[in-house]
Amino acid sequence: MKIRPESWIIMWRKQCMDFDKTASDECLALCLKDGNRDAFNELMSRYKGRLHAFICRYVADREEAYDLLQESFINIYQKIHLYDPKRKFSTWAFQVALNKCRDWGRKRALAQALPFSSLKKTDDSLNFLENIADPGADPEHIYAGRRALEVVASAVANLPEKLKAPLIMCVLEDMSQEECAGILSVSQKTVETRIYRARKKLTEITALLS
Repeated sequence: MKIRPESWIIMWRKQCMDFDKTASDECLALCLKDGNRDAFNELMSRYKGRLHAFICRYVADREEAYDLLQESFINIYQKIHLYDPKRKFSTWAFQVALNKCRDWGRKRALAQALPFSSLKKTDDSLNFLENIADPGADPEHIYAGRRALEVVASAVANLPEKLKAPLIMCVLEDMSQEECAGILSVSQKTVETRIYRARKKLTEITALLS
């Protein structure tokens, strides 16, 4: 027997009445549509880390990234009625965050994006360079390693927008090309091509900055 689309949405919503932390993102999104604040809190818990990492790498400014993360969640909450439950929630959430990054980029020229080396270092838990540095290395190697990371981070920040987004999503965030294509509304082949061009451009920029 074929189930009508309205039927599975109703069944999904019934499951959301008493959701727990094993509920799917899509189920939680439907709960949020029905005004369930706990569902929103759970979605924030699941996505704040991933979205913040993506935004931080995109704008290369920790304070701006935190503000954009907050704006993204506000947008998700206010526009949840626009979410199509037939699509993955993660795709929609990253689209919201990406649009916020693009808005930020339109206000500030990409050439003026701050490198990671200029970020405040008061919060060690969010310090990109500190978190991936080798704690056992001697001071000379630590400095050389940090310098190399700064060059790469600055190079990523200076990539053209069309190349930067798929590189961050697929290479740095380990997202599938299929999901990235859904977020960017392009084909997987286009994502693959842009990543190739981004790697090539990154090599050129890194050579100039090093």
